[in-house]
Amino acid sequence: MMNTLRMLKIWTLPMVLGMLCLVASQGMAEVEVHEHQHQVHSELEFLVEMIPHHQEAVDSAKQVMAMTERQEIRDFAKEIIEVQTQEITKMRQWIELWHPDATIEAAYQPMMRDIQGLSPQEADIVFLEDMIEHHLAAVHVAHDVLDKNLTEQPELQALAEEIIRAQNREIELMRNWLEQWTGAPAPVFHHGH
Repeated sequence: MMNTLRMLKIWTLPMVLGMLCLVASQGMAEVEVHEHQHQVHSELEFLVEMIPHHQEAVDSAKQVMAMTERQEIRDFAKEIIEVQTQEITKMRQWIELWHPDATIEAAYQPMMRDIQGLSPQEADIVFLEDMIEHHLAAVHVAHDVLDKNLTEQPELQALAEEIIRAQNREIELMRNWLEQWTGAPAPVFHHGH
């Protein structure tokens, strides 16, 4: 009996450490997959993927605008709708102009949760949490366009720079609101840039 207990003590620590390493490595793999989920490899791919990405932001902004009781969220949602609708129009025109024979089939994976059925306060929080992650993904692929020199079109370079600037500013605004309204630190998401 004593030998069995002694053997358990000896093997318990290595087993626990081994399991922790396994769990940590799986977690790292999930982070890596998540980070690499939003990469683009061409100008056309950026445009084709960013259109439904922007459309999802517009649709989510309309949904929260109809539910919220906070004027800040109403104003913010209105700005998302206006700016990103204009950018969708530009990107569609650029595809027609620069890639007239291209197939524009997007493999877009939605990122925003449905907020129907939530209280106005819950809807605001879910919208902000999801929109932070949504904006981070847009910033990441905008960096891809610039860092990988995927375009020589000055208009697209300017759009990528504007997405990075505006959406990083909005991420900070949303994080501040989350912290203010929940009393807890806003979650930190990492997308590599």
